[in-house]
Amino acid sequence: MKKSYKLLALLIMIPLSQAILAEDQSMHKKHHPQKQQGMKMGMQGGMGSMDAKKMDQRMKKMQEHMLQMHDLSDKILAEKDPKRKQQLKDQQLQLMKAHHMQMMSKMQNMKMNMNK
Repeated sequence: MKKSYKLLALLIMIPLSQAILAEDQSMHKKHHPQKQQGMKMGMQGGMGSMDAKKMDQRMKKMQEHMLQMHDLSDKILAEKDPKRKQQLKDQQLQLMKAHHMQMMSKMQNMKMNMNK
């Protein structure tokens, strides 16, 4: 169950870190106006520029992922058969890996956009 809380904390921290990054970039623009010209913001497609409908869709997607993770955690804890328990753990691990790769890809895209 502790792993579920850690994952939940991670899923909450990612959007917060994006918001902090956007705020830092905004402060940088205010203090370095000469760099504004020709500078593209890397938050395109990020939460800072998202309209309410897209934000709602993103939150629903995050909620779906969290519910899948919690469901698998509950099944793992309740399972008595060691082989089935390992299958459920493997399934949960694959879900975690897929989510991690998706987030890393988004972060890499943000970095690339920031460097343009």
